[in-house]
Amino acid sequence: MFELNQLQSFKAQNNDNLRLTIDQTDRETAWEKAQLHSNPISRYNAYLNGICLPAFLNWLSESLAEERLPKPSVWHSQDIASIWEVVNGTAIEIGETRLVLIPSDEGDLEEFCVPQEWVDIPNWSADYYLAIQVNLDGDDDEFWMEICGFATHRQLKSEGRYSISDRTYSLAIEELTPSLTVMQITLGLNLQAEVSLLPKLSQIEAKELLDVFGDSSVYSPRLKSSFYQWAAILANDKYRQDLYENRLRRIVTPNLVVRAKNYWQAGWQTVAEMIESLGNLEPNLVYAIEGSERYRDGRSQSHNKIPTLMELLHDKRNKGNQWRAVELLGCVEPGNAEAIAALTNLLQTTQDNNLRRQVAVSLGKIDPKNAAAGVRVGKVIKLNIQLNTVCVVLVVTLLPEEIDKTNVHLRVCPAQSKTLPPHLELIILDEDSEVFWKEKADNATDYLQYEFRAALGDYFQVKVALHGVSVTEDFTI
Repeated sequence: MFELNQLQSFKAQNNDNLRLTIDQTDRETAWEKAQLHSNPISRYNAYLNGICLPAFLNWLSESLAEERLPKPSVWHSQDIASIWEVVNGTAIEIGETRLVLIPSDEGDLEEFCVPQEWVDIPNWSADYYLAIQVNLDGDDDEFWMEICGFATHRQLKSEGRYSISDRTYSLAIEELTPSLTVMQITLGLNLQAEVSLLPKLSQIEAKELLDVFGDSSVYSPRLKSSFYQWAAILANDKYRQDLYENRLRRIVTPNLVVRAKNYWQAGWQTVAEMIESLGNLEPNLVYAIEGSERYRDGRSQSHNKIPTLMELLHDKRNKGNQWRAVELLGCVEPGNAEAIAALTNLLQTTQDNNLRRQVAVSLGKIDPKNAAAGVRVGKVIKLNIQLNTVCVVLVVTLLPEEIDKTNVHLRVCPAQSKTLPPHLELIILDEDSEVFWKEKADNATDYLQYEFRAALGDYFQVKVALHGVSVTEDFTI
């Protein structure tokens, strides 16, 4: 334990909460690592913990460097993903003392909620629990984390309000100790309350529980059994790692691909299927759908063509060559490591939004489980105007973005003519059926398009209208 005259650097905090800037590089690294989780909630939890950890650890290391105190280390750093998959929080050890950071992105943090795992699992419990408020809004220099105060283990057990519905111990922010200086005074004291021992599981019991908890469609497996059964799995390093790996193995396809398949059931098709079904095509249609320059030569699935495609892929002087290479890479055999690596690299470096969409779509064809994979589907929209039927094509491209956002790109284009019918409208409606965007074609409009970001669960409608006749499609992200 620390001596009572140590940790002097904490005194500088006094009455003001410690606020640390979150570096952009740390955010990017955390988001990349967060993709190694089974669902959006787990990924966001890993991201939130991942961006707080380096900022706090760097500050703490610098603060302790001159005090000749043990260097802080992350508890279970080698398999921290197995914790973040199912529980919020990160433990940091300084010698025999353990701190647990509990981050939250609530704008006005009024209550400090600590998952029961960090309190009632004997080998997880800590001395101090720090409430971390995270701000992710605004410009790069406005991304920060702030320590709102701390509680001790004994305080959580004796004064914390236990919620059986989400298995947390909570305290109002006002009940926390705001100054880190107080930690200096109490270091070395016994601040942990006693907790009950966990039951020992037989191998059969453990296997049965791992099967239940390993279902990746269950976002919160921690609530699927009694706490002590769940805790017995987490307390065992092997079982916890097995649980994490089981949840990843049971991911069949990413959410975007699943949603695309739902669209197919409602009459949606891949662009290739749709183009083939339309038969006689106006040459401009393919360009209008994908926004690309195209060659007339056929597609190839030959692995032997990849070196040539790689050369075209890096031909920035000729956008048509680059686009065609991206498209053809999406037609090689699924799982081709070279093609996946090339597309992934281009996705991270290109500044061309149209090309970026095509890269993500091609990646989705050969590596559908890739976290960066996108999908593109289309549907022929028929508008019966008096005795004529006007056909247009509605194309939807979905790309995953950080923090569980989806980039939605909508485009309506002519099916068998060079331009859209004059006065045709593309209208986007929100969940309350209110118009939040619309545009009308003139006499020379090739296509109408709109791009926006949506959160998981967002609902909107797309309406295509002409002369009082309309077709409306419903979407849920």
